[in-house]
Amino acid sequence: MNQTMSLKAMVDQISNQLEIADHHEGARYLRLIENYPPRVYTSNEGDHFLVPTDSEIEGEQERLDSLYVSIRNYPDLEGNFLAIRTESSRREIFTPFIAEFLLKDMSEPIAALEETLGEWKELWSGIGGRLSGNQQRGLLGELVVLRHLINAGGSRMVERWGGPLEWVHDFESDSINLEIKTTMIQPPSVHISMIKQVAPMEGEKELHLVVVGLEAGEELNLKKEVAVIRKLLQGTEYANRFEHVLRRSGFRDEHSSFYSRGYTNSYIRAHEITQDSPILNPAVLGEIPSTVVNIRYNLEVHAMDMTDIGPDEWNELVSKM
Repeated sequence: MNQTMSLKAMVDQISNQLEIADHHEGARYLRLIENYPPRVYTSNEGDHFLVPTDSEIEGEQERLDSLYVSIRNYPDLEGNFLAIRTESSRREIFTPFIAEFLLKDMSEPIAALEETLGEWKELWSGIGGRLSGNQQRGLLGELVVLRHLINAGGSRMVERWGGPLEWVHDFESDSINLEIKTTMIQPPSVHISMIKQVAPMEGEKELHLVVVGLEAGEELNLKKEVAVIRKLLQGTEYANRFEHVLRRSGFRDEHSSFYSRGYTNSYIRAHEITQDSPILNPAVLGEIPSTVVNIRYNLEVHAMDMTDIGPDEWNELVSKM
């Protein structure tokens, strides 16, 4: 992949080339970038992506729902190609899939594809859905915290964000984890979807519950918050990492017009989770039967000892990350 091109720019480039291919009769194998081997074309079978490979020809297999992979050769093209195709109606999800595939080590395209298929197994099946209101606010809360961390500690803080990647906690490091909860409820309470989200950590590692309070307003919205962070990361080595995690959250630029509901960030408060915290502690519950998959509950954080997070507190958190 052209390493000067961001993930978002690559998604746009793939989409543009496919749209150009749509206007040609028959297969026209368009390079993604000038002098860059991978190509795309469209046909009545859908959208196709081709990358050169030394592997032997293999028949087509369906690897994900309506995503087909084969190794074949083509008229007018030299050598064999790893070919990936799907229906054109899935272009919205196909283009970021291919873009992330191209971020891998393309010296071994088969291995790179297998890694990408594993990462996208669940995401691919969720094609097309917009984020619900609760999902939007939850993501917005994480991004508000990420912005503060970047401002205090630099773009490297993006590596600590992994909530959309199904990490146990939204931000994780060797010394401290942060679990972010967003609420509009007064007095504030939050939903704990997994008991281990706010269970005390073992050893010396810290866990902080960070509550982002929102109310109706004009200060921020999900669409603008994404744009602000993209600007902060522009030209850095962490921009693609942000786009990768953002994509996993379910955020799509095509849906951004639906994410314009305005909010005001009324507060950000934190509580360090310890053995004395008034939460549902698994250690106190004893052994949980294997038949109990998960325990969910609402936590009235207004009744907890919470600390407002200002510049000094952000700097302290960053110093531990």
